[in-house]
Amino acid sequence: MLKYIFVACSITVAAGHGALVSPAPRSAHSQSWDDANKCGSSNPYSTTGLRNGEYCGLGCLGDACLYYQIGCFQGCRTCSLQGKTLYPVQGDLDKAKCGPIPEPTLGGGNATQERELRTYNVNGESHMGDWTKWMPWRSPGSAGKGNPEFQPCGINSGALASQPEPPTTAHDVPNGGNGTDLPKRPRSEWAVWKAGSVAEAEWSIYANHGGGYSYRLCKSVEGEVATEECYQQTPLDFATAETEIRYYDGRDSVNIVSPTTRDGTWPVGSQWRKNPVPMCNCDMGASCSANESWTTKAHSLRGLVAVSSGGKTCTADSTCTAAKSSGCQVCAEDTTLPWSCSKCCNGCEEVKKIGGMYCDCSSPSPAGPTRNTPYPTTNLRPGQTSSNCPTGFQFPTLWDDGAGPSYSRLGTFPFTMVDKLRVPNVPAGEYSVSWRWDCEETPQVWNSCADIVITA
Repeated sequence: MLKYIFVACSITVAAGHGALVSPAPRSAHSQSWDDANKCGSSNPYSTTGLRNGEYCGLGCLGDACLYYQIGCFQGCRTCSLQGKTLYPVQGDLDKAKCGPIPEPTLGGGNATQERELRTYNVNGESHMGDWTKWMPWRSPGSAGKGNPEFQPCGINSGALASQPEPPTTAHDVPNGGNGTDLPKRPRSEWAVWKAGSVAEAEWSIYANHGGGYSYRLCKSVEGEVATEECYQQTPLDFATAETEIRYYDGRDSVNIVSPTTRDGTWPVGSQWRKNPVPMCNCDMGASCSANESWTTKAHSLRGLVAVSSGGKTCTADSTCTAAKSSGCQVCAEDTTLPWSCSKCCNGCEEVKKIGGMYCDCSSPSPAGPTRNTPYPTTNLRPGQTSSNCPTGFQFPTLWDDGAGPSYSRLGTFPFTMVDKLRVPNVPAGEYSVSWRWDCEETPQVWNSCADIVITA
């Protein structure tokens, strides 16, 4: 049953990747929340070469938010592990070896339910039309369906090992390695759940991409690696309609009700819950402004998929690799960064990211709508304002701080989303829990896995 509540409020930013916080996932490498993990701190854990504190905060303890898969589309067995395209094209589907993409199943064919569950372009106001229909959340759980190689605990960096995506700081598995190969945390850090009881799980956002999430259970067998198929056999039900917004900065918790569904999900009947944090009301989900002067139908959010334009090529510094040099005239000194330009070609726009810059060489189109053009619907209630999303939100907010751009000053979410889960009546023993987040803004699936003990 779909329910939600609204609270009139003034919004400040919460911007976020994402990961399970508790039960403590293997991918967090035994790190817990303390001052050293706060963004902007002298963070001894974040040593990826992406500048101090780039991956930090509750949503990325131990770089846990870097276990995911990119190039995933609803109804497709394979994730291509390449391309973070905002507007997918046929070539992106071909890389993922997709057949004909089925119609979205979100809401089970009920248009009202589908609208309540959508997190992006809810009213169909984008100039690009229904451009999220290929994204994982539009058919929850179906990306990777039937594929034994789909990784239920994510992939280190989310991409092919040959792609310049940042890997985690820990080297328990290589860049492009599977999260299922991570070593177990010390037994003292495992959660203990009682069969037939209600247990708690929490997750947090580092970079928001809309969509929704589910929790799944798999029995641990000595010498065997957990598979997506194993987790799909035991999806967990939510025990209550409420999600607790638990603050870690001294503020009181807030309880909200975000739409939850079994309709149109995979496995059939599995429960999925909508990500309750809306982004700003434009295709990009951030910096929505009618004054934006450029766009592209195949723009990479991270700038790693270059968009070429006639007459805008130039010779890059020889220290640049081919993947880093498109549109880049001179490379930055730190070439470990995926974005490593210090000077762009003429006609290319300098796009700043924390710790560096990349060059966008898409064609200017100042006369038409862009990825940053705000939708006509604001979802702002009377008297509600937001300094970070002044043009409005993708859908109405549910609590104070309950909105923010998808890309901003990263890692500023001071809260987690805490859910109550029904522990099934399974035999006592060792299990693992997989948290899966299917995105709607991007073709990405995030995963975290945690070891637990279930008692009789």
